[in-house]
Amino acid sequence: MEEYSNEKPATQSSGSENIHLPLALLAFAFAIFLFAQISSLGQNGRTMRWQTENLDRQTGSLVESEKNLGNLIKQRETLVAQSQQVQARYTEMLTDLINLADTDADARSVVDKYKIQRQQNQQAAPAAEATPSPTP
Repeated sequence: MEEYSNEKPATQSSGSENIHLPLALLAFAFAIFLFAQISSLGQNGRTMRWQTENLDRQTGSLVESEKNLGNLIKQRETLVAQSQQVQARYTEMLTDLINLADTDADARSVVDKYKIQRQQNQQAAPAAEATPSPTP
């Protein structure tokens, strides 16, 4: 007769042993995914800090440039006033020369040679130049 044995052959394995390997691989893949996400967040944090530092530097530079611009405008105001005074003197001198050209031949020759003329809106032009036009 045949002997009955309770032993299972060594080649057969139970179902619970077969599931451990895929679960381990799945857990390992999930751990790699989490590590990649954490390292990405760290890189994003470093980038944000760098951008914030650059923004602070640029803001400081802009404030300093604005102060320098204000100082330059104040320095140029005196030059603009001087140039307006010189322009007014030349206008007076040339107006006198044109008036003198009516009676003096030498003044007439200078006016004709350099083609000196009066502007039609002589009074309106200096008033318009004195008020600065707004720039967009």
